[in-house]
Amino acid sequence: MGYNKTMQDSIFTKISNGEIPGEIIYQDDTCFVILSIEPFTDGHMLVIPYEQIDHLWDLDEKTYHHLFDVAKKMQTIIKRAYPEYPRIGMLVEGFGVPHAHVHVYGYKYPLEKTVVDHVEWKKTADSPFAAADQLRAVAEKLRAA
Repeated sequence: MGYNKTMQDSIFTKISNGEIPGEIIYQDDTCFVILSIEPFTDGHMLVIPYEQIDHLWDLDEKTYHHLFDVAKKMQTIIKRAYPEYPRIGMLVEGFGVPHAHVHVYGYKYPLEKTVVDHVEWKKTADSPFAAADQLRAVAEKLRAA
């Protein structure tokens, strides 16, 4: 599932080609890192392979592992630049741009607007957690697959 030359270039490909501006923090032969234009917090970065592949899971093993190695390096940079962040997060949600990428960001408190917006289970007034019977049904479905 590699880059299809007839596929329209993603915004990330256009940034890596210098066609549009982007704050590039790091680059090597496999990937580059830019600042997010929709940051959760200051220093929010995106680790992006040069090869334009829509889904992270479709990357070859070497590229996949390299992205996470670079993400780990970037968290070190965020820690140095923003020592007030007690946590560095990583997120892969797969929406927005059809070009695999990994978010790396620092934060002081749990973020209100990330994957929690996509929670599908029904929270109750008694608990913000999934109920045991909900989890059991999901577990059975996964085990059957």
